[in-house]
Amino acid sequence: MEHGQKRANPSVETEDATYDKAAKEFLALRQILAMILHRLVPEFHSFSLEFIARECIEGKPLVGEVPVDPGRTNQQNIQKKIRGLQTEQSEKDEGWVTFDVLFYACVPGTDKRIKLIINIEAQRNDPRYSLLKRAQFYLSRLVSSQKEREFSGQDYDNICKVYSIWLCFYLPEGEGSSINQYHTVEEVLYGNHHEPKEEYDLTNITVVHIGDDEPTDELLRFLQIVFVQQMTEMQKAEQMKKEFGIELEDDTRRGLETMCNLSSGLKDRARAEGVAIGEARGEARGEARGRVAAWAESVRSLMASMKWTARQAIDAVAVPPEYQQKVLEQL
Repeated sequence: MEHGQKRANPSVETEDATYDKAAKEFLALRQILAMILHRLVPEFHSFSLEFIARECIEGKPLVGEVPVDPGRTNQQNIQKKIRGLQTEQSEKDEGWVTFDVLFYACVPGTDKRIKLIINIEAQRNDPRYSLLKRAQFYLSRLVSSQKEREFSGQDYDNICKVYSIWLCFYLPEGEGSSINQYHTVEEVLYGNHHEPKEEYDLTNITVVHIGDDEPTDELLRFLQIVFVQQMTEMQKAEQMKKEFGIELEDDTRRGLETMCNLSSGLKDRARAEGVAIGEARGEARGEARGRVAAWAESVRSLMASMKWTARQAIDAVAVPPEYQQKVLEQL
């Protein structure tokens, strides 16, 4: 999440910020984190969701509080917050890039408790850069910032394993929902020597793309209900209880209601703007080519801002059937 970015429309900026805050706070709920850990982090596959939520998540997850920037992740006040994950609020760090949701999770049942630093990022738009390279940078910061917090001097054995999980609410062109993981593996070039996996596999990137298709994966289905499907807060809460046994507290339901209202409002506004742009420019040019170009521009804008597929955006702009293929060709 990046603070201090200026946008052309203050109301849009406020609505986006409110939606992002509600979404990240929802993701930081223990019940939700337990589902994510159980599905995406191998160390938790054998534990129940209830046990993970109750015993494995340390303290209160930090939402948008810990800076990514070099020299700031490990500063004194942040050290204390990460070490104990205390609940006090930090001051606003305008202009800094911060981790969306950051928390410790411990895996019991081993000779020593394995401590994992889990970073979860929500990405609503397809970035104009390599998401994997950004994730690598985040992982590097979370590893290097452990010095003098998790270990001192050359005591590198106490470095914690780090997971960076990216929830992307858009789909690469022509693809469906997916889950991909990237981690370190050993490749023996000569001889028979092997090192234990826990000695070198210290970082893991997981990228989850959530679309509007019909995934059979339980976590994808859950995230789709919460963030993608157009339903009321009550409908979503009922669906979560029915399918996943998750009952939301009143304050959590209010956050979910905020997300639903803003999501619906943003999409309605984008749809209206797209139709208006297409009609106005089409009438002004008075030619089929002009109308197709205008529709294509509106469709492209909706795809970028709303993470819709081309077909969804075309339907929203109400492109006549006889022109839809031409609009696709323009795209």
